[in-house]
Amino acid sequence: MKYLILIHVAPAVEALFAAMDDDERGAAYQLYWDIESDLEHTGELVDSKAVAADTQSTVTRADDGSAVVTPITGDITVSGYYLVDVTDEARAAAIAARFPEAAVEGGIRLARVWTQADFDAMTS
Repeated sequence: MKYLILIHVAPAVEALFAAMDDDERGAAYQLYWDIESDLEHTGELVDSKAVAADTQSTVTRADDGSAVVTPITGDITVSGYYLVDVTDEARAAAIAARFPEAAVEGGIRLARVWTQADFDAMTS
């Protein structure tokens, strides 16, 4: 099963990192590399990327069908993701819990990625 681990920048996440000294912050950033390395070794990593949190936008469709792009104005934006292929949700949650952002509410979102079989089951 594939799961998307979305890492968010939320006020609680910003406060978490702001409270860290340089050594703690460095150790927290090292966790990303350690987790990625572990996932590569287990074969569970499909993809991962950091996202420019300061340039995110929302897209809506206007009445004429054109795209309207506006900056996100909310408190939570995505700062990165890890797409993993794991045995079950418990394994995905265990991976997600390793990230520093998991220490605060709103820091991590876990979502199962649907496959064609999921959509086929809906129409059966």
